[in-house]
Amino acid sequence: MKRLTMTASLLIAGVGSIASATAQSGADFYKGRQLTIMVGFPPGGGYDVYARVLARHIGRFIPGAPTVVVQNMPGAGSLNLANHMYSVAPKDGTVLGSVESGAPFEYFYDGKGVRFDPLKFAWIGGLNEDTSTCGVWHTSKAKQFLDLQKHEAPFAGTGPAAPPEVEAKVSNDVLGTKMKLILGYRGLGDVYAAIEKGELEGSCGVTWSSVSAVKTDWIRDGKWRPLVQIASKRHKDLPDVPLLIEFARSDADRKVLELVGLPNLTGRPYMAPPDTPADKVAILRKAFSETLADTAFLSDANQAKLPIDPVSAQRIEQVLSDAAKMPKDVIARMSKSRQ
Repeated sequence: MKRLTMTASLLIAGVGSIASATAQSGADFYKGRQLTIMVGFPPGGGYDVYARVLARHIGRFIPGAPTVVVQNMPGAGSLNLANHMYSVAPKDGTVLGSVESGAPFEYFYDGKGVRFDPLKFAWIGGLNEDTSTCGVWHTSKAKQFLDLQKHEAPFAGTGPAAPPEVEAKVSNDVLGTKMKLILGYRGLGDVYAAIEKGELEGSCGVTWSSVSAVKTDWIRDGKWRPLVQIASKRHKDLPDVPLLIEFARSDADRKVLELVGLPNLTGRPYMAPPDTPADKVAILRKAFSETLADTAFLSDANQAKLPIDPVSAQRIEQVLSDAAKMPKDVIARMSKSRQ
């Protein structure tokens, strides 16, 4: 018994020494340095707003308290940033990337322009397991989702990997809706402006957290009409808005429509480049987790009307691992629908 007690004590002491050494290593490394959070969209959209709130707080939880800045790298629905993070960004723990939730899944569909393997990124965590919607401006003839089977409406396209395009294309192919994609918008900030100008009638890929935070007057004044939710269950704020999967006409249709919503489970994910040292990944994951539980951060996020529903790095890895094992016929149907 004495021998077991001594062994346990030595193990605990060893773990404490390792944790202390890691913290010291982090302090030595990050002190006086800058941590850059790169966002795959222009300023003004949901991903950018979330990143800036995170940047104001996460530095307090990293040993050495580095300066934290946000840098935007828009393009191709954040695929440009994903490619940059994979092969160009420093692999030393000084850069984090915020990509659209669906971008990592492009790898499984042989997406155009994909030059990364999502299973090799060092995932840090997700900010909010979100609900995506397709909706229209209040002047639209479409009063409910199935009206889009009869009424052709100009909808936003923000890149081949981005939900505005993917969700609309799959819905058009599987359910026969008539969302006419107008391409070239860089992100939801541009989309919101185009809708207000009358250039667009609506858009898919509009996360409820984003539109609620960035366009509060749209919700308050009934200017924005969500028609359908791309999620596994109805959001508590949208109990009367149907799910996309509820319109499936066969089991095969349902599997494809479920696949469209899978990226939302990763919750606006953050990653470090592949081959980032394990000790830096551990520091960043711990800081990310502690930030999302911090009272000051949560107060700041609440003031900005940004819901926080954390997703662990392990959960993101599991979702991507499950995606890698999807049946080939479902992947083939999904790929066809997206064309």
